[in-house]
Amino acid sequence: MKILTSQSQRFWLYILCGLIFLTAWGTHQILLWHQSTAIPAPVVRRIPLSEDDRQLARSAWRYFELNRQPTGLVSSAAFFPATTMWDIASQFAGMTAARELGMLPADEFDRWMAQSLTSLSKIKLYNNELPNKAYNAATLQPVNYGKLDAYQEIGFSALDIGRLGMWLDLISARYPQHKDAIKTVTARWNLTRLSDRGQLMGTDARSGKEEWQQEGRLGYEQYGAYGLTKLGLQPTVALNPNAEMTTFDILGVAVPVDRRTTYHNYVTSEPYILDGLESGFKALPAEFAARVLQVQQRRYWETKQLTAWSEDNLDRAPWFVYNSIFVDGQPWKTLDSSGKDASAFRGSSTKAAVGWNMLFRTSYTERVYKGLRGLADPERGVFAGYYEETQEPNRALTLNTNGIILEALLYSHVGKPLEEWANASR
Repeated sequence: MKILTSQSQRFWLYILCGLIFLTAWGTHQILLWHQSTAIPAPVVRRIPLSEDDRQLARSAWRYFELNRQPTGLVSSAAFFPATTMWDIASQFAGMTAARELGMLPADEFDRWMAQSLTSLSKIKLYNNELPNKAYNAATLQPVNYGKLDAYQEIGFSALDIGRLGMWLDLISARYPQHKDAIKTVTARWNLTRLSDRGQLMGTDARSGKEEWQQEGRLGYEQYGAYGLTKLGLQPTVALNPNAEMTTFDILGVAVPVDRRTTYHNYVTSEPYILDGLESGFKALPAEFAARVLQVQQRRYWETKQLTAWSEDNLDRAPWFVYNSIFVDGQPWKTLDSSGKDASAFRGSSTKAAVGWNMLFRTSYTERVYKGLRGLADPERGVFAGYYEETQEPNRALTLNTNGIILEALLYSHVGKPLEEWANASR
């Protein structure tokens, strides 16, 4: 009888353990389902930086210290003294973060900023109208991309100038001692060339003949247009995120995409992250950003590959890729700068991992952040990311990666969109 009792007890113990396991497993699955189906909301509150965050900031700032040119401008890639207006905006973002996080003394910040603005006021403009797309950061000579020795005016970019316009406005607000120098820079620009019938316009003159054409697709278009409003323009069509928007179902998420097909309609993380950090989603709906993040989380659940996709420089040929959540009618495509397939080089971006986590603070963004934040050399800077195929680091070192990382950490440090923070000091 005792044996029967013991067997009965064991039976019911097994049943109880099984029920506990099934309950725990079911709860875990429900949590995973909720995380992958819930639309995340941005976090707008101050979250003090951890020591790991601060170490990341120090590594990113090291890039600036090593790659500063005598002109005050910072090289867009390590030891390659080129720059663009987009990169100069990333430089100013990084300098601002370094000042506020205590890595750059206020007096040195002011000297460096004044030097950089003086250089911007001296650069030879494309066609005497607007900043050229690329410059030699050491000599200030207009150049073609990657060709630093030969003088060449190749056109202007409304998107790049829009990003710079945003940061010039932030600096004017936060540090009014630089306002007059900024006015001197922008007073030379013929801003009317940047917009036509409400759309953003850029030029390409690399062939020797200027082509003036619409610039931007959903994401970058609205981000750049909002920056141009800080310079006094109102590109109303480009500012409307619904004007050319449709959705494409990827893993059950209605991802916002651009319906236009005349050239590549990349969907990447960067414009959504930058808009959230800087304006608090005044250019693009926060829900659009949340869906772009959500679909990357779903890809992780499907593939177990940490996914924080954006465009990035590479440490090997073809040297630059667009890791696209969607492009040209297809999801999860990686293209090089010429539009050719570059799937062998697909991978996740450190700047995107940091930006998404500082903005949304979900369990998934925390996982990606912790997975990628170690991709750095404290003596050189933060690496661009890693390659999925080989799981090797992508050791490209760029101003944009390190500047955006510092900008994202500043957002967490101040606890509000940077535009709001800067204007609060007025």
